[in-house]
Amino acid sequence: MEHTFLMTDDMLWDYADGLLSAADKARVESELLQNPEWQQRLRLIQAEKQELFSLPLETPGAGFADRVMSAWAAEHMQARAKAEGKDWIIRLIALVFVWFVLLPVVVMLVTALQVTPAAAPLVNLPELPNIPAAEWSRRLSNPAVTYSLLLGLVFVGLRFLDKYLQHRRLAHELGY
Repeated sequence: MEHTFLMTDDMLWDYADGLLSAADKARVESELLQNPEWQQRLRLIQAEKQELFSLPLETPGAGFADRVMSAWAAEHMQARAKAEGKDWIIRLIALVFVWFVLLPVVVMLVTALQVTPAAAPLVNLPELPNIPAAEWSRRLSNPAVTYSLLLGLVFVGLRFLDKYLQHRRLAHELGY
């Protein structure tokens, strides 16, 4: 099977810079001999390189380093302000986490630890209508539900850890 050679502008630039291997250099040269359009492109590339090399090098003016450093500090201050503006998202996620995960656990523990006094008077309450109770044990015994809940909790935990580490790294970079 014969491999066809595909000439590109990048290959011409590499040829002009002397970066091609001997085999690629020979292929480019044979393509240049056969195609006057590529020869014209090579002349344009060489002229552009010559023009770039003919530009005088300028030395930086006084205070150049100070201007660069102040621009860098301003960018970091903007990044810090931008990061501080997103703190409300983390707080909202923490609030939702506490509300839906920790609050029911606390309520269950407090309810389980409540002890009824022995001398509590009995009160006759009106009979309540029969409300069907959800059988959570049967639903949670399903392995798909159990693993989905565990996976969700792990994902939320890792997301919190990621945000915490990002904030710590940013605070460390900014010197807080």
